[in-house]
Amino acid sequence: MSEERGPVDWDALRAVEGVFRNRLNGLVTDVDYVPSAIDPVELQVTLATGFEADTCRFDVQWWTNHGYKYHYSERDLEFRFGWEIRPDYPDKHFHPPENPAEHRESCIAHEEPELVTLAVIKCWWDALEAGDPSTLNGHENPP
Repeated sequence: MSEERGPVDWDALRAVEGVFRNRLNGLVTDVDYVPSAIDPVELQVTLATGFEADTCRFDVQWWTNHGYKYHYSERDLEFRFGWEIRPDYPDKHFHPPENPAEHRESCIAHEEPELVTLAVIKCWWDALEAGDPSTLNGHENPP
């Protein structure tokens, strides 16, 4: 499957970082490229607020051919928006907090790093403001 996705898309990860910083301004407390900025596999963005904790983190991956992963985690909560071509699951899917192993159809139809990041932020922020993680995938092709 990794051959189908292609290598990690460095430009996409930098674009994602820029959107997080521009959109969430002072909430971004840390950004890390794992394992290193020279040869990243994943972008980790730590934010100064969460549903049940004072901090949370988005772990983001993008590949050159297609596909992404936005995995959210905080103390006792996680969810994920993703795009990967796999049999038996929607290509663009959502792993809900109540069952992270489940693959639901994602409300995000975009495929551009900037738009997907804006959509993920919108879904997260609206659910955070409502205090209800069950609404994370409730939009219609945000932002």
